[in-house]
Amino acid sequence: MDIERDENDPIVQWMEFLDGKSKGVMEMLAEKNKDIKKAYDLLQIISKDEKARMLYDARQAEISDQLTRIKAAEEKGREEGREEGREEGRGEEGATEKAIEAAINFLRLGVNEEIVAKGTGIPIEKVIELKKKYQN
Repeated sequence: MDIERDENDPIVQWMEFLDGKSKGVMEMLAEKNKDIKKAYDLLQIISKDEKARMLYDARQAEISDQLTRIKAAEEKGREEGREEGREEGRGEEGATEKAIEAAINFLRLGVNEEIVAKGTGIPIEKVIELKKKYQN
């Protein structure tokens, strides 16, 4: 039973490449398929002498090390950014608490709610709520 083969099918191309009947066939497949070209180029490199293989391996190790350093630096940057965000958040909470404290003091002194709201940056609704809560 003959199975029809599509020479342009990437799977068929890979099967022929892996079968590797001749260098010519491999080169022809490498011209047709860019992924096979990468594999063929790599095969050429690692098939050379031991010194060339060692140089290739060293280069690949350096690339891997660089990617690891970049990834570690990115993670460190993200963590520093998170910490800065947390510090800013704590600072804003402290500022809000101080504004509320000031608003309460002004209200106790009889300052108008609108003026307290404008002066502290607290919404008028919140100032009215504070006045009801802390009125003597």
